Amino acid sequence: MTVYIDCIVKGLPEFDVIDRIEGANGDYIYILELKEELKEHYKTCPQCGARMHVHKKTNRQVQDLGERGHNVGLLIKSVRYRCSNPECNYTCGEDYPSIYSSGKLTNRLRETIKDDALLRPFKEVAVEYGVSPSAVSTLFKEKAEELKQDYEVYAPKVLGIDEVHLDTTYYGVYVDIERNNIIEITESRSKATVKRFIRSLPNYDTKIEVVTMDMWRPYRDAVYETLPGVPVVIDKFHVIKELNKQLDAVRASISRNIRDAGTRISLKNNRFLMLKAQEDLNPRQAAMLRQLLETYPQFSDPYDMKETFRAIYFAESRAEAEETYQEWLKIYKDNNMTCYDNFIATVANWYTEIFNYFDYRYTNAGTESMNNRIREIDGAGRGYSFEVLRDKMVLRPYIARRSGAVDFSILDEDN
Repeated sequence: MTVYIDCIVKGLPEFDVIDRIEGANGDYIYILELKEELKEHYKTCPQCGARMHVHKKTNRQVQDLGERGHNVGLLIKSVRYRCSNPECNYTCGEDYPSIYSSGKLTNRLRETIKDDALLRPFKEVAVEYGVSPSAVSTLFKEKAEELKQDYEVYAPKVLGIDEVHLDTTYYGVYVDIERNNIIEITESRSKATVKRFIRSLPNYDTKIEVVTMDMWRPYRDAVYETLPGVPVVIDKFHVIKELNKQLDAVRASISRNIRDAGTRISLKNNRFLMLKAQEDLNPRQAAMLRQLLETYPQFSDPYDMKETFRAIYFAESRAEAEETYQEWLKIYKDNNMTCYDNFIATVANWYTEIFNYFDYRYTNAGTESMNNRIREIDGAGRGYSFEVLRDKMVLRPYIARRSGAVDFSILDEDN
């Protein structure tokens, strides 16, 4: 019991522990009172200097951090004092720095809930600590305001721009590609919003050297208007995604001419075999793909052209990549193919930005991972407000950097 009491007192230095009671359900209740030396402060009236006397005693119930799997409550023997001078009649209660003045939680429990609320769903945190979700939400807002004092708005060397679609809304997502750090989320992905965001970054016109994005024209227009001369890179994943979309359209078109419903469903369920990179297929999947192409030879040419196009990204230079693309285009036209006409038009519209990749080799992979995290947080929270979702993502690194392994690099070599 001494160890437990020492742990409690360590975080509540103004108290003496009178007793500890263990409930039948395993809860611990610590009985506390203000240290005797601190009670001296209340013996003299600060208003008139007369002697103070005990006016009222109450038991204040406060919740504290759990202890080795046990819920912990504090029963504080609280005292209120009154001045003995009838002309003064000043009253005051004992001050407890470790307890939130107007609440039923210790400050250390409040801080723990604040940190957890930034990293976990509100309802989950509420259940763990036995408080209401609204209380968790309130503490989260307090934490967010605290962290915003340290929030550093900066212009990264490589800015990634993307969007995440939640319900019926597209939100703009902005990432420092080199640090894999989310900078901001905006309520819109419009050209005006993107321009406004870029211009809000300190020294944006000298700091930002490259911008990566997907093929959303308002992004490109916004960047070229605010950052003239800064190269825009369309990363390879978005290009291949567009190519795969066209290949899947071929699959859907062919499937519509197949009478057997089971076969159509099977083709749809196994479409990943054709969309997945050939080198990423395991032996079983590779065998299934060969069987599919043998059974439906009309898939063979579109599939081969898809894989041939992917080879462009193995080029060691922009010149080699452009030459490989022209060769691919010639084969496509010589065979009178039409299945990738829309894709070819897209490449033409974004030619410079697509082939900029071979000069700068940046991708939006970090932005995509951020988008997945945003979807996870939104799903777990069952529809947070934009403000909460934004704060949970943007401020997350500021709480994360205060947790984890100890950084022993701060020690001198002699230690």
